[in-house]
Amino acid sequence: MRVYTSCLILLVCMVIVQTATAMPNFARKYGMSCTGCHNGIPRLNETGFKFRAAGFRMPDEIGKGETSTNVGDYVAARTQIRADWKQTENAGGAVTTNSKQLTFHEVTFYPITGAFAKNFASLVEMSFLSDEAAEIENAYVRYDAGEERAFFSARAGVMHPFEGYGASDRPLSLSRPLFQTAAVVPSTFTPWGKDEVGVEVGYDVDNTSIRGTVFNGLTSAGKPAQGGGLTKTPGLPSYNNKDFQVFATQRLTDDGGGLSGYFYAGWMDPNSALQNAFQRYALYAGYPVGSALFLGGFQAGKDQFTSATAPNPADISSNGFFGEADYNASELLWFGVRYDRFDPSGDASDDDIQAVTGFANYSFDTGLQFIGEYQYKDSKKGSTGSQKDHALQVRMIFIY
Repeated sequence: MRVYTSCLILLVCMVIVQTATAMPNFARKYGMSCTGCHNGIPRLNETGFKFRAAGFRMPDEIGKGETSTNVGDYVAARTQIRADWKQTENAGGAVTTNSKQLTFHEVTFYPITGAFAKNFASLVEMSFLSDEAAEIENAYVRYDAGEERAFFSARAGVMHPFEGYGASDRPLSLSRPLFQTAAVVPSTFTPWGKDEVGVEVGYDVDNTSIRGTVFNGLTSAGKPAQGGGLTKTPGLPSYNNKDFQVFATQRLTDDGGGLSGYFYAGWMDPNSALQNAFQRYALYAGYPVGSALFLGGFQAGKDQFTSATAPNPADISSNGFFGEADYNASELLWFGVRYDRFDPSGDASDDDIQAVTGFANYSFDTGLQFIGEYQYKDSKKGSTGSQKDHALQVRMIFIY
């Protein structure tokens, strides 16, 4: 534990740096610091949200800007190293896992990322792990047309599930809320973590944004059906089905205060004999008070499972929520704590999951960032009791 304690102490003590860079290719192009677009990295403020929505350009540049001739404006890379301590206690109280590891997390390349011509943009994000092939997290082309106050957007390709703001944006911690990452068994769908291929249209006017997306959906293994080896199995019920999503955001303040609504309807086949039709509904809210930002969200879901031998749907209802408080200790240092609860089946008793997560997040002006997180998770296992998981992680991130 000594190495992890030392890393956390180092994280807390780093308070002497005055400025930092944002996503480096955009920072190089515009000469901006990270606080120009971020309310704590990686969460976006209103300027950053509009910059992304306008196709990695300022909204008043839509239809006016020219393609940059500087290659550095379109290329970035990131590497991550992590230290982990994990301990698991089974329902009987016995320790079944005790792990202390230093590992390489991943390296990520952004080879073609930025605005080009007058209305187009692209984002390519490819991640490499030590023993796996490249994972395509983003690979899309975006089009924007209109003016600064109101503009239309469209994008096509592989993309993250949604582009949030405030409570629905990327967290300052290393983990996301449970209801975004936990599945309803035997389904494997999760609202986050599935980078699907799709087509999206949207409209931004003043402080309101709305997006509608058609996704190709998931394979039987729960992977996004991007193509190549990630392809749906012909002949299964959901082979030609498409998933649909609507995401709306109302920004209330320029530093993370806002409301977001989310709806997703999809179909997948967990196995050759079973089809799952599912829906997810979520509402996110956040508002700053002084140096603190208070965030929360609620999600409800319904999964219907049918098969040739059991044509009457078997319904599973799920729900979850989180509440979070983040504190901005200095311009680039944030602390926070989050409480999560997720019930994967409203009809079953003693199967809910609860978690308490604390974190610290600090960025340097060199592209270096440290994030430390501790999470305690309690997972009920019916009448046998609860499994308790302790996880401490410190991650060093460098982006250039």
